[in-house]
Amino acid sequence: MKKVAVLIYDKFCNFEFSVALEMLAMAEKQITVFAKTLTPVCSEERLVVVAEKTIYELDIEEYDALLLTGSSDLREAAEDDDIISFVKRFNKDDIIIGAISIAPVLLLKAGMLKGKRFMVGVNRKDLLEEGFTQEDIAFMVGWDDNIEKPITEGYIKDGNIITSVSYGFVKWAMAFGRALGLEVYPKSFEYDT
Repeated sequence: MKKVAVLIYDKFCNFEFSVALEMLAMAEKQITVFAKTLTPVCSEERLVVVAEKTIYELDIEEYDALLLTGSSDLREAAEDDDIISFVKRFNKDDIIIGAISIAPVLLLKAGMLKGKRFMVGVNRKDLLEEGFTQEDIAFMVGWDDNIEKPITEGYIKDGNIITSVSYGFVKWAMAFGRALGLEVYPKSFEYDT
């Protein structure tokens, strides 16, 4: 059975992918935690984690999914060409990608959201200030957009990519699990489908 690659970076957000990780554990779906180095990485909640493998050790044939969580400061990861190259390797129609909160910015940088609808935990003006174009974010639902007109499903699935904002983490995790063909247990997380 293929595995899920989980990428962590400095100040990653643990709570945003906690339900997804628990759901994968319940389904006995193996994961591999990747980081740029094997140096301990500190989450925004101060949880210290050591990855199992570096991003340079990826054998893409072993994986059918990529899981990306948000961060209180994604700038370093988003500006790292090696991390963006790692993410790009998952740009295949048969690989499920889950990205929550600010993490879709990594997919934007990798050119993987062109022509796709997606949610992201920032606003248009912020991304335009970072150098993205109107074309890059044409189908984006940003933080304020979602507050003003909430996406009732709590996530957006466009093709093989599933995105959400931080407070949609349970619904997003369930969608990620279903996309992988896993039996999910929404009531375990007080979420009623």
